[in-house]
Amino acid sequence: MSQACDIMGYSRDSIHRSIELYETGGEEVLKEMSRRRPNIRNRVAPAIEEAAVGLVIEQPARSQIQVANELAEQGLSISPAGARSLT
Repeated sequence: MSQACDIMGYSRDSIHRSIELYETGGEEVLKEMSRRRPNIRNRVAPAIEEAAVGLVIEQPARSQIQVANELAEQGLSISPAGARSLT
């Protein structure tokens, strides 16, 4: 088992969890299982995202701080780092 895990790049713990899931729920449980769950808490509102992207399209030379400040003037709250990750 350990040699197979080394070849496939999985930990033994992951394999054993997958085997337990298969035994309790069958193939359907494994099909529904994804490797990564989305972290919704880190998402900004769609209105803020659209406004930030629109500002950058209008003037591509704007910095992340300028985008965050202009959105703040419009009543939309986003940090400069958040603006950078969107644009």
